Parts: sequence; structure tokens; C-alpha cells
Amino acid sequence: MDLTLLGTGCPSVDFKRFGPANLISTKKTNLLVDCGSGVTQRLNQLKLSGANIDALLLTHLHSDHVIDLYQLIISSWHSYRVKPWNIFGPPGTKKFVKGIMNVWKNERAQRIAYEARSSAKAFNIKVKEFNSIGNIKINDLKIKYFEVDHKPVKYAYGFNIFHNNKKLTISGDTRPCENIMKFGQNSDVLLHEVFIDGEIKKVNKMRTRQTLHNVRKYHTPSSLVGKVAKLTRCKKLVLTHLVPTRFNENKLKKIVRDDYGKNPIIGKDLLKIKI
Repeated sequence: MDLTLLGTGCPSVDFKRFGPANLISTKKTNLLVDCGSGVTQRLNQLKLSGANIDALLLTHLHSDHVIDLYQLIISSWHSYRVKPWNIFGPPGTKKFVKGIMNVWKNERAQRIAYEARSSAKAFNIKVKEFNSIGNIKINDLKIKYFEVDHKPVKYAYGFNIFHNNKKLTISGDTRPCENIMKFGQNSDVLLHEVFIDGEIKKVNKMRTRQTLHNVRKYHTPSSLVGKVAKLTRCKKLVLTHLVPTRFNENKLKKIVRDDYGKNPIIGKDLLKIKI
């Protein structure tokens, strides 16, 4: 099982760090987790497209995690996808997908009629919404989903992905919470988001002290992510969804290493990790 970080950024635009997205691949399966800004371009850099994706998991419905969903769907049709999409996400995903498909309904109908392609199955979207905790099987991948704490976001999820006795845990967006400690135990890789303390400055009235406090509060700060990793006893800690996208890497490594006991891997777009 391979993990490729397609986007390690956040809502802030950075050409080095695209929006949140991850690819989990085996010889039989390509699983996409989230579809932030630039996901189709990153897939293209791997010589893949939406046509190659077997299923999409959404951690939550924040815009930075789903903004390129329609681009993923329409580009998969242009890349000759001939099967329906299977999308799994939090409650509200059905309504969200229906909404974006309706926005482009007339344009899509015109393209289908005029371009006379042999299949429009790429526009057949099958959506299943998560319960609190549950299991999914996609080809040779077994997935356990579980709720995390990203309040005020009502529904947010992390994932355990299993293949050949290996375990990958994806935190999604969350503050430190009991489910990460519970379901992240003994993971081969813990892919965890991080808010990097001291790296974001106030900007007049647009980014106030209260703004920074609130954003930090529903993420996992760098002062705690190493402690989380140590408590889960994960073999490798990979940091992603880096807020902000530009920071002192050596300083971040030291902060996390002091708590975790070993160096974390600082995620970069297109970094591939074999699990």
C-alpha cells in the first residue's frame, strides 16, 4: 500500500502546497481521500486522472477539502471514465453533491449532447453517508471510519485503512480527541494535520488574535501533535494540512520530536510513502 500526498496545504493559496488530498494505492485500487484545490493537476503529475479512481472518501465538507469535486468528476469524463463514481462522506454529502451537479446541469447536458461520447456513466454519482463509526471495503482495502472533533463542524471523520496487515490512520481535521487516540493505536503511519504555533501573524482587522485563537482551537497545534503521536504508538508520523504553509521546518521538527521521541515526516506535495 502506498500513500501519496497530493495536497498538504490549507485554505491559503500556495503553489507549493495544494489543497488537502491524499491517494492510497495498491495494485488493485486507487482510493482518493478529499479533493482540495489542484487535485486533478496532482493526479496528472502521477500520470493518473479521475478515470483511475475507484472511490472517494470525504473527511468533512469544509471548502478546502471538497472545492475541486466537480472538476474531478467532469475531468474524469474527459479522461474516458466509463464507470459511476462511488463517494463516501459525512451526513450532508448527498445534498452537497446534488447541489454542485445541479449548478452545472445545463452545461453538462449540452456537452453530453454535442460531444457524442460513448458513455456518460462518469456522471452517475453514488453517495453513501457515514454513521458515527463503520466499515467499508473497496476492492482489497478495508476502511474503518470514525468521528473526530472539528467543532463547530458537526460532522468530521478520520479513517483507518488496512491492507496486507498494514494500517494507515488519517486524522482528517481535528483537535486532539479520544477517537484519534483509540483508532490510531499502533498505526504503521499516522497522517495527521497540524496548526503550527507562532508562525501566523496578525493582519490588521482581518486576522485578529481572536481569529488565530479560534482557528488553532479546532485543529491540533504543533505543541500537541507529537504528544498525540506518542500516545498512539504509531511507527511513523507524517504531518499534513500545514497551517500556515510556510514555516521553519527545523523548528517544527524539534517541537514534535521532543514529544514524540523521533522526527516526524513533514509532508510535501507528491511525497510517496510505502506502507
